[in-house]
Amino acid sequence: MAFVKILAVLVVGAAVLGGAPAFAADLVPEPAKAEAPRHTFDQAKALVDEGVAHIKAVGPDKAFADFNDPAGKWIRGELYLFAFDKKGVYRATGYRPERTGQNAWEMTDAAGLKVVQEIVKKAKRDGTATVDYLWKNPTTGKLENKTSYVVQVGDHVVGAGFYHK
Repeated sequence: MAFVKILAVLVVGAAVLGGAPAFAADLVPEPAKAEAPRHTFDQAKALVDEGVAHIKAVGPDKAFADFNDPAGKWIRGELYLFAFDKKGVYRATGYRPERTGQNAWEMTDAAGLKVVQEIVKKAKRDGTATVDYLWKNPTTGKLENKTSYVVQVGDHVVGAGFYHK
C-alpha cells in the first residue's frame, strides 16, 4: 500500500511539474553572446592578395562576380573584398552586392572623409595603400573605425578592411 501511495505522489508530482523544466530554463540567464572574432591587417592583406591573384587568373569580370557571391569564399564574416573602377564605380562589394554598378565617388564616412576618392587616389599614387575611416560593421551594425588595405590592379582598385576593437 505504501508503494502505491508513493507511486501516486510521483505520478501527480510529475504531472504538476511537467512544465517545470521549461519554466526553470526561463529563469537561467542565457550566456552572453561572444563577440565575433575580429580580423587583422594581415588577414585583410591576405584576402586582397588572393583576390588580386584571382583577377589575374580569371579576369576582372569573372573575379568581380565571384567577389559578389554572398555564399562565396571571398566573404569571411566582417572581412570581404570590394573593388572600384578609377571613377569610383563599384565593381564588387561582397557585403552589399546590390551596389555593383553604383557610383560611390562622393560617398563619405561619418567624419566627412570621401572614402572612395581617398582609396582610389592612394592606390593610384602608391600601388598599395591603407585607408582609415569610420564605417558600419556588417556583423555588429555599429559605426566603427576601419582600416582597408587596397591595391591598384589595372584600371581597378581592390581592397578589404578590418574593424578595430
